[in-house]
Amino acid sequence: MHVPLRFEQADNAFWQNPYISKQLLEAHLSSNTEGASRSFAFIDKSIDFIQQIAPPKAYQKVLDLGCGPGLYSERLAKIGYKVTGIDFSENSIHYAKEQAKKLDFDIEYRYENYLQLNISNIYDLALLIYCDYGALAPEDRSKLLLNIWNSLKNGGQLLLDVFSQKKFDQFKEEQYWSFNENGGFWSKHSYVAIGRNLKYSDRVTLEQTTVVTDDKIETYNIWHQFFTRELLIEEVTAVGFTIKEIYDDVSGKNYTEGNQTIALLIEKNE
Repeated sequence: MHVPLRFEQADNAFWQNPYISKQLLEAHLSSNTEGASRSFAFIDKSIDFIQQIAPPKAYQKVLDLGCGPGLYSERLAKIGYKVTGIDFSENSIHYAKEQAKKLDFDIEYRYENYLQLNISNIYDLALLIYCDYGALAPEDRSKLLLNIWNSLKNGGQLLLDVFSQKKFDQFKEEQYWSFNENGGFWSKHSYVAIGRNLKYSDRVTLEQTTVVTDDKIETYNIWHQFFTRELLIEEVTAVGFTIKEIYDDVSGKNYTEGNQTIALLIEKNE
């Protein structure tokens, strides 16, 4: 069976599939589970922490990258930030816009690929949360960091998180399959899902699912880069960011070696 090259793309992006994107949205909106989004309790802690490190009076304009259905954006708008949310899931952005209307929040939501972001010196604070950064190939990570750098004002900050070496060590290689007679996450029709998890050198993993229905076969790849503190710092400083602080996670827990995530607060200084 073909072993893909690192960050090789599969048939298509599953989050843009109309059916699967609805399943993802439901996962985002599940308040107690950490699937597509973190639990609401954790998000609330993170919002409290963001207020401490970047108060709305000093860091008014916020760019929420990979905003999904607006779980962070809504909370930030509620406490006085002026928020722009960007996501490449049309379904999530549609939901977020509808929610903002209902709640009468002045949030700008954009259906856009943040790798093509082209903004200069607008934002005081950018967020890249729930380890989205590690889902990108190295060249795309550099491109995204540069895009964020350009979008920030001088003195603007970026809060991001990644999965750690500890999480990589716990990742297990395996193969599995399931028959879903009445449909499920991957299709509304009856399907067989064939999955495999692969580990690569340099802390890269692949979670691959091949979905077989009566009329087609589609393969979806989920890649992830895991980080040591040194590797993460090396990548962000290469673009020009200054390290402000390092944490266990985006709720501001003190950094320890054995945690499954690493969070950085970094600053643009020209």
